[in-house]
Amino acid sequence: MSAGAIAAFEGALKLLPGHPGLLINLGVQFDTAGHPDRAERCYREVLQRRPNELAALTNLAQLLFGQERLAEALPVYDRIVAVAPQAPAEIWNNRGVCQRRVRDSGAEASFRHALSLKPDSPQVLANLGFLLCEQRCFDDARPLLERARSLDPSRLQVAAQLLDLDLQFADWSDFEGKRSAVIAGVERLGSERGQTVPPFAFLSICDDPALQLKAAMSFAWPPIHAQPSPVTVRLPLRVGFAATAFHDHPVPRVIVDLLERLDRNRFETFAYALGPDTPDALRQRISRAVRSLADLGSMGTEQATARIRGDGIQILFDLTGHTEQARAEVFAARPAPIQINFVGYAGTLGAAYYDYIVTDATTTPESERIHFTEKLALIEGCYLPSDSRRAPLGPLPSRADYGLAADAFVFCAQSAPYKILPEMFDIWMRLLRQTDSSLLWLREVAPAAQRNLRGEASRRGIAAERLLFAPREQTERYLARFALADLYLDTYPFGAHTTVNDALFSGLPVLTLAGRSMAARASASQLSAVRLDELIATSHAQYEEIALRLVRDRSYLEGLTARLKGERHSSLLFDMPAYTRRFEDMLERMAQALRR
Repeated sequence: MSAGAIAAFEGALKLLPGHPGLLINLGVQFDTAGHPDRAERCYREVLQRRPNELAALTNLAQLLFGQERLAEALPVYDRIVAVAPQAPAEIWNNRGVCQRRVRDSGAEASFRHALSLKPDSPQVLANLGFLLCEQRCFDDARPLLERARSLDPSRLQVAAQLLDLDLQFADWSDFEGKRSAVIAGVERLGSERGQTVPPFAFLSICDDPALQLKAAMSFAWPPIHAQPSPVTVRLPLRVGFAATAFHDHPVPRVIVDLLERLDRNRFETFAYALGPDTPDALRQRISRAVRSLADLGSMGTEQATARIRGDGIQILFDLTGHTEQARAEVFAARPAPIQINFVGYAGTLGAAYYDYIVTDATTTPESERIHFTEKLALIEGCYLPSDSRRAPLGPLPSRADYGLAADAFVFCAQSAPYKILPEMFDIWMRLLRQTDSSLLWLREVAPAAQRNLRGEASRRGIAAERLLFAPREQTERYLARFALADLYLDTYPFGAHTTVNDALFSGLPVLTLAGRSMAARASASQLSAVRLDELIATSHAQYEEIALRLVRDRSYLEGLTARLKGERHSSLLFDMPAYTRRFEDMLERMAQALRR
């Protein structure tokens, strides 16, 4: 049918060259027949003569949107709503999707307008809910996502996002049923068209690297066909580090010392902030450590990519991955010949435009290599760098400053609440029950999460006041308070990687449970690198057994603490001059691959 229609319209255009109605209809037939490039040429030919032709604008916008060329589609959608403010909900929704992807602040307004036109659209409800989650407006997002799920229970991403919201508030109602449903949905990925799941949220509930790969691949951007970066190797080697932000945040805090130590005679380093940034002391340190720190947060994909490519970057590190405010579309456009997944996301990104992931043999055993789309760039010891120059703020705080009893055994667990799962919390409560005068010291959480955690403790027979919550404080004060605890309890399957690093640096022993995935093994790698392998459990039962021994045999725990404090700075984890040399050797090996 399409072939005959195409021939008919092409014949008519010979009689009426450039006729807009014929070109638009021909474009529709080309699109139907699977020739989107020819359809696009038809629509653009119409718009060259009639820039506000609504049918051509709409067809072109939807064509580009369907190909996920969202940055190109956005200005077309902008023209549509300027020409036709009464455009249907689908147009406003798709415009919002494009705006969200290119970090346009108008996305929320577009989604809300679409919702006013079509209040029972599960797609629009979900899109607005996802955006509000990114903005951490969780209370506003939840009813939208719940409504979307009630209208269309099949949407996996909605179910996963709602489970993540539950965990943010420590709401464990029917947790096992919800987790099982999300995992089953990920197992089916690939057979159900259009389904996806937020990979970062999935790390918290599943330790299966094969399923984590599926989740990452479902979320990854398709490659953007752009001018390939030149492969010419120049010396010193130009190395870029791109992150959502370079202010006081866990990822910049662990890489700043590395950036300061890289040999400037061999490497020119550039930093790219892909989101909004804050001019604080950490940003100033990073700015001094690199040749250039560029703010690309307000730039579109093409501009940001052009800036990185224009700097001649040969090796580009993505320090964000599939986390909040990520801009995978920049990496999908291939601004550098070698692109690397590093530090920000503990797992594969599932995308062909990442060449390597930096890891180590403990974090990623050889048996798990098949679950990565990236090649493994292994660093001896632990792959995570550290800031050897960080220092706690004096004078040191006291237990009384935080309401901690002087004679209590203080278990410290300062992970984000979404990493605390019921099974691990059960163990923590049994430890409190079996340890006289013990306390569990958690980080500051939202009031609802605090109420829920204390309620869960009460249901397990533990008085609510035995759970204490540390306030949000400046980094130096936060580091100092680790000295007040006796033992850090890590989470599973998503460990508290940078918090574990801070605890060990402060001399506080950490107990962890090593699973299969990067997220479940990075803490174990750090413990191995400070020679505390006896604090690495391989099952929940062993985790509890080790914890009880440490509580009951205080001299054993004190010996481990003394050993950690005495040897930490010379360890593979905290000897940053040695780490930097290993990192530089890795860069040199990658440069050699470029030369071939």
